[in-house]
Amino acid sequence: MGQVSFVCRQRTPASRNLSVRRRNAPAVSGRFLRCGETLWQQILRPLAPLYAVARYIPPDVQEPFTRLTGIPIARVPIEGLHSLLNDPDTGIRLPGKLNQSEVKHISLPTIVGQLTDPQVHCVVTFDQSNYRNCGSLSIQRLRKIEALLAEGIHSFFYVSHASFLFAGRTKDGLQRVMSLVQEAGIPSSRLELMK
Repeated sequence: MGQVSFVCRQRTPASRNLSVRRRNAPAVSGRFLRCGETLWQQILRPLAPLYAVARYIPPDVQEPFTRLTGIPIARVPIEGLHSLLNDPDTGIRLPGKLNQSEVKHISLPTIVGQLTDPQVHCVVTFDQSNYRNCGSLSIQRLRKIEALLAEGIHSFFYVSHASFLFAGRTKDGLQRVMSLVQEAGIPSSRLELMK
């Protein structure tokens, strides 16, 4: 697979409420203009195509989201091997933190539950959460990876201004995903995993 490049836009609290108008297109939230979702769809398509979990995409922008990213919304059970995209507003809760809504933050048990479906090869989850007084972002990501591993789930992070967790049931399956990510040109310095 050749290198893929995109013009990326940082997801910030201010940009979440911005609208972008394209000719003859409805306003679409700025949050969907990150490059990650489209890139992950292109990378995962040959192995297990990516579908967005509807609960994290507001109903009024689901169709424009699919048009802009190429990622269909998972509305009914999906036939065949596939991957899931969770796109919560903020990201993944730290283990033991229960004070955020499941739309703003997704819990690790939710990700584990998604991977109980044998047709789900990989779960990709946006994560920009940052807990004060809970260590550096790197330590917080490592705590999430450790908590998933304790549940038998293997994972790694793509780290940038818009970070994503990749999780899978098997080490070999997740290693294949990581290989595809690296073959697409993502440097290993952007990947965080347990050593």
